Amino acid sequence: MTVKHATFTLERVYPVSPERVFAAWSDPAAKAGWFTVPGGRHSLDFRVGGREVTSGPPDDGKDMVFDARYEDIAENERIVYSGTLSAKDVLATVSVTTVLLEAEGDGTRLTLIEQGTFLDGHEEPSWREQGTGTWLDNLGKVFSAV
Repeated sequence: MTVKHATFTLERVYPVSPERVFAAWSDPAAKAGWFTVPGGRHSLDFRVGGREVTSGPPDDGKDMVFDARYEDIAENERIVYSGTLSAKDVLATVSVTTVLLEAEGDGTRLTLIEQGTFLDGHEEPSWREQGTGTWLDNLGKVFSAV
């Protein structure tokens, strides 16, 4: 049995206001458009104490489920959530994530800090950082398409 602890920070600058970036996180349909995989399932109850559950397509064989609870929300400024990632009902990670939104010129600087506990080699910190970076890039594509 092994445990790895890791923290990473990712930053992106988007060409829209903090309000627009916040809306992309808080609106269930908008978030599903950039956060989920094709054919995946997603539910979002965006409020302190609310949950977000995301899973891959039912036929992908991985049975990956991300289950998050929103711990703190400061509208247009900050989102803090805790989450677990499981594969085939085996717990792979437990994490706490903070998303900060700051106006920068005509756009928004998003800073995401994740602190994770990675269990028994089911997920590696580098995999999580790469995957998180990919969905932040997907969010950027939403804004560049506008």
